[in-house]
Amino acid sequence: MKKYAIYGKGGIGKSTITSALSAAVASMGYRVMQIGCDPKADSTSNLLNGQGLTSVMEYMRTHDESPELDDIMVQGFQGVYCVEAGGPTPGIGCVGRGILYSMIFWEM
Repeated sequence: MKKYAIYGKGGIGKSTITSALSAAVASMGYRVMQIGCDPKADSTSNLLNGQGLTSVMEYMRTHDESPELDDIMVQGFQGVYCVEAGGPTPGIGCVGRGILYSMIFWEM
């Protein structure tokens, strides 16, 4: 299994590039999971035709327990599995905990 992280300054096209890369790699026959970390869910909404999904952090706040993948994962364009890490309100705090939790604890 390979894991890639794409990050950088806001507004430079990370979500657009990431969702396009995920779709392209999935169309080559690979199983792909995209874990979005934007509070607006930009990258996964590209793959889900605008459909929202419950983030890992929101699920944990609501249910006070770790979710099963079926609780928070949705399959999108080209079969890409989509998960949103979630995190703080935009501009407040750091989303690192949601990303770390999402990448470490789930392996496909």
